[in-house]
Amino acid sequence: MPLFWTIWACAVVGLLLLVSYMEVSGARKGFQGANGIFLFTSGYLTLLTSPILFIVTWVQLDFLTALIVWGIGAAVYAALFYGMLQLIDKLLRQPT
Repeated sequence: MPLFWTIWACAVVGLLLLVSYMEVSGARKGFQGANGIFLFTSGYLTLLTSPILFIVTWVQLDFLTALIVWGIGAAVYAALFYGMLQLIDKLLRQPT
């Protein structure tokens, strides 16, 4: 199970880093329109796929462990998402 959790976490963090780079790059190039849509979509995609993590953990281990893993994962992702928003804001405020 720890290998599955590690792969899942790496995929989620990788997706978050990729879309954050896309947002910063687009903003620096003057992309007008749906700014933030990629970041929002990555969060939404993570939320919609989190039941897979929950169900696999529940089947392999037990319900309580699945709740704990899902709760910790949600808290960590929320903190990472907030941190990325702060980092993007800081990067875009600097003169290029």
